Amino acid sequence: MIRSLSFILFILAFISHSVAQQHKTLKVLFLGNSYTYVNNLPQLIKDIALANSDTLVFDSNCPGGHTFNNHFNNATSLSKINAQAWDCVILQAQSQEPSFSPGQVAAQTLPYAIKLDSLIKINNNCSETVFYETWGRKNGDASNCGSYPPICTYIGM
Repeated sequence: MIRSLSFILFILAFISHSVAQQHKTLKVLFLGNSYTYVNNLPQLIKDIALANSDTLVFDSNCPGGHTFNNHFNNATSLSKINAQAWDCVILQAQSQEPSFSPGQVAAQTLPYAIKLDSLIKINNNCSETVFYETWGRKNGDASNCGSYPPICTYIGM
């Protein structure tokens, strides 16, 4: 079940972009983890594109639990970034990663997001990098709540 406002906003942006330029083909790479893979997000977006007479050509690498650091050090992810001139590369961090303390995000997440974006731009300076945010957990992040209390709740996460 898809519960992400970000996902809905991404789809609306994709559709509105498609409406502005009829019958468009977009090449999209998805780098994420199980939140992208299990929900079959690339195929869902391809189906929506087809319903609007557009074409989505996609590839993905979405190993469970992968962080931006993992993708930056993953030969498959790097190979896929360089495989062709992507119109868009969707980056999805490990689901808990963006909700950690600002210091931890600044040290462990942001540098790899920037590095991945740089590699994407080196491959094709016209590529757009899109950050796909997953939803907070219903009862917060119990496993990390003790080290950063704001994520003890859904809203905080």
